[in-house]
Amino acid sequence: MPQPLYRQVAEALRQKITSGDVPPGAQLPSEPELEKRYGVSRNTVRLALTALANEGLVESRQGRGTFVRDRITFTVLASAEEGGSAGHGKDAFVAAVTVHGRKAEQVDFRMEVRTASPEVAARLQVDEGSLVVVRRMRRLIDGRPWSIQESFYPMDVAEGTRLMSPTDISYGTITEMARHGHTQVGYRDEVLSRMPTHTEAAFLGVGTGVPVLEMFRTAYSTERAIRLTINVYAGDSTQLAYEIGDVVAGQEAAQSTEAS
Repeated sequence: MPQPLYRQVAEALRQKITSGDVPPGAQLPSEPELEKRYGVSRNTVRLALTALANEGLVESRQGRGTFVRDRITFTVLASAEEGGSAGHGKDAFVAAVTVHGRKAEQVDFRMEVRTASPEVAARLQVDEGSLVVVRRMRRLIDGRPWSIQESFYPMDVAEGTRLMSPTDISYGTITEMARHGHTQVGYRDEVLSRMPTHTEAAFLGVGTGVPVLEMFRTAYSTERAIRLTINVYAGDSTQLAYEIGDVVAGQEAAQSTEAS
């Protein structure tokens, strides 16, 4: 069966956007212009634009019109980020971003003491309702919102350390824990896709139909779980990558391809 008219208009505009004919940041024709171009009603045009907005392809700016979203994808080497030694004296996220020539920022730091929810307690292997220290921040790449992070620490791990301060730790929390006898030796990741909350969508700037990626990373010392970090990423601008084993040959091939 033929597609509804609004989907046909949306597909025509989508092809122009994905092919680069209408580049990121460009303004789409006005609604009257689109009506005339495609021979459809104003309502059909609005439904088509809404569909594209839900996909995160365009955004409406009040009083100005509809513009193609500038979606810059960043690949997170998840097996290195928050991994400990990768930062060489820097926070692991900052190190991972700056090595690609991008600007990393961590803002809106908050620290609070909470009681462990069932989910947090299970991952940290502590009693439900026991006290945990939570460090929350928002992350930006090149000045654009990119992720929301919450890290949970058992009270006995955080007490007496800079983890209790609502400020950035330039050399990273992994190093701070190690300085106090809690050395991270490994971690377990769980990644899921879900629809964002209203707050997440507003900060990350994702359309109503665009999911987020949520990554739960539980870090361990040789004796116990010492941290749970939950990262929420915009699903349309984030790729998660893992390198396991010796991948030097693959890195060299990738660099050769980029150079050519």
